[in-house]
Amino acid sequence: MNLSGASAVLRVPHARTQLSVVRDIEASLRLHFLYAAAQCGLLAALPASNDELAQRLSAQRKELLDALLELGLALKELSKSNGRYRIRGRRSRAAASEAGDPLLAMIEEMLTYHADVYRQFTSRLRGGALGNYLDELGAVIARSSRVLDPFVRSFVRSLAGTGRPMRILEVGCGSGIYLRYAAEANPQLTGVAVDVQPSVVEQARANLAAWGVADRFQVLPADIRNPPPEVAGPFDLITLYNNVYYFEEAERPALFRRFRSWLTPGGAFALVSLFHGRTFASMDLDLALRSTVGHTALPELASVRAQLREGGFGHVKTVKLMPMEPLYGLVARPEAAP
Repeated sequence: MNLSGASAVLRVPHARTQLSVVRDIEASLRLHFLYAAAQCGLLAALPASNDELAQRLSAQRKELLDALLELGLALKELSKSNGRYRIRGRRSRAAASEAGDPLLAMIEEMLTYHADVYRQFTSRLRGGALGNYLDELGAVIARSSRVLDPFVRSFVRSLAGTGRPMRILEVGCGSGIYLRYAAEANPQLTGVAVDVQPSVVEQARANLAAWGVADRFQVLPADIRNPPPEVAGPFDLITLYNNVYYFEEAERPALFRRFRSWLTPGGAFALVSLFHGRTFASMDLDLALRSTVGHTALPELASVRAQLREGGFGHVKTVKLMPMEPLYGLVARPEAAP
């Protein structure tokens, strides 16, 4: 850089701040690259030459593929040698791995659902309609929630692994992964699962079939507020994982009371949620939930414990599931059999 150029840089208002913003933009571009590269099939098609990629991806506008490849090289997510592109960055490697789908779904959720929350913030602040995101993105959110699996898996298995026959009701089954963990922990466990989103129900059914446990669970599209005849107790275990904020605070005690009435003597109700906190993740999710039709704010842990007691659960055990984040599991049991 010549002296005049250096002098111009020094005259840029808030030069250091602008440099920080440029770095923030680079991080955002990395997420956008990963999203596009996964969606179009680029990551799965590597290693390959430019021409091979154009053919494998059915590229009608090859100049767009060239631009994406150049961005991937600049971000050091891709490498190129002897005319062939390969995955280089650890994020791209993770996204392209067999276990990478929850990571990709989380990126998609952030760039679609959460990004729109911020784009529409001013309109909603001034009275605009909340977003109806679940109809379009319910399956993505279900996949994305699996990033919590490593922290919730042991909790789920501990509840199911009793060594005796059990009947479970899972409210809001998502991808079905927690049913799988419960089934693995207890070969004698069977039950019913519901979710309000038909696309999520189809995803859960397909997953349970692929995991070889579909014959043990009936998965239904339903709102638990108006349960179908198939949702009939008694159940040894009722679960509500990562969706308590679908229910208004005022309706939770009655909902919990209904769950209590469906339990067998000695049965339990288990709830997992990210709760209100001061972490970036919890504050971002709280804003997204407040901006979404049919959702409430992230719950306060003390409030949910009080709602459980009001619903007839005299014994509530709280388990911290994730370091540095307010993710908790609650196990509630009645004072006496209903």
